[in-house]
Amino acid sequence: MHKNTNQPTPAKMPHTPKPRRGAVVVLYALLLPVLLIIFGFCIDYATMLRVRNEAQVVADLASKAATDTLARTNDEALAIQAALDVAAANSIGGTSHTLAPDEIIFGRSTEQPDGSFAFTAGESPPNSVQVVANRFDTHPSGAVNLNFGNLYGHPMFDVSKVATASFRDVEIIVVLDRSVSMKFPVSGPETVPRKTTRCTVPAPGSRWLALDDAMDTFLDQFDATPVQERIGVVTFSSDGSDGCKQGLVIEAATLDQALTPDTSKIRDVMDDYNNSIWYGSTDIRSGILEALDHFRDMGNTDRERFIIVMTDGIHTRPGSPADAAADCFAEGIVVHTITFSDGADTAGMIDAANSGGGQHFHADDAVELANIFRQLAGKFSIIVQ
Repeated sequence: MHKNTNQPTPAKMPHTPKPRRGAVVVLYALLLPVLLIIFGFCIDYATMLRVRNEAQVVADLASKAATDTLARTNDEALAIQAALDVAAANSIGGTSHTLAPDEIIFGRSTEQPDGSFAFTAGESPPNSVQVVANRFDTHPSGAVNLNFGNLYGHPMFDVSKVATASFRDVEIIVVLDRSVSMKFPVSGPETVPRKTTRCTVPAPGSRWLALDDAMDTFLDQFDATPVQERIGVVTFSSDGSDGCKQGLVIEAATLDQALTPDTSKIRDVMDDYNNSIWYGSTDIRSGILEALDHFRDMGNTDRERFIIVMTDGIHTRPGSPADAAADCFAEGIVVHTITFSDGADTAGMIDAANSGGGQHFHADDAVELANIFRQLAGKFSIIVQ
């Protein structure tokens, strides 16, 4: 029997989807608490970040205030009160902060070879104050409440931040070249013969007056700090007879100002040389040893001690500046060196700085010289965080 393949296919019944509204409601009900927890944690996490920042600010400001007060007064009680006042004037987590007595710590910070500072609590005499800004449940200020912490089992947030501020209690002797070449122009050819130059006062544009400006910059930096650094001045040239026939006494090295916190006395020394006649060769070693002798007589071994040697020339007498610098370093005195002018013995002064545990700097002009002295003043006098 033949089958008819042309018969029409029966029409399919339309598919009716099963209702899923109930499943979506169930899924939403299950996810809502999770979404709330995530949402709440995101908000609280922002609060945690803000609180950490606020705690660090309180520690920073309180340690700096205490250190500034200690540097000016040498009174730990006043330093503690300064830290308490600053902390109380600032908030952590929306409430004024109270420091506990054991969160204000006195000690000493010493510079490490990499330039960082290591703090030792309790070491005397103190030159640093460390402040810990804590917020936890048993602290006088309590922990920080979180808005949504109950959702994920942490209603309170603990935080602890530390800051240490230090001042450099230093003594510095600047050892300055007063050889005749310091009266030469900073740049350009000599306009006056050497024999004439040595019997005149320094002229405008001379290396000595550029040094005078740099020293003003140096001293201005110290005047702007609360720390009472002691600074002295040694100058050097060479022993010699009075070639100007004015009754002058020419010595290889002289202590022109003993260590003093009064920067006006240092400025007076520079003014005296600005308006007087001096000359000679370049006995750098004698200048360094003169500074070392003064440190031995009048220095304070509890302070950091530095010598800054500045010259525009070449050592012309027996002995080595590097050996003299090594003698200083053996007694805990760091020697930095500066060369000024193309005629200076840069290699020799680099050796002296290396032997003295310090750094060498070179200036080609008056601006560079002032910047070097500014940089050194900042290195000595800044409050270190």
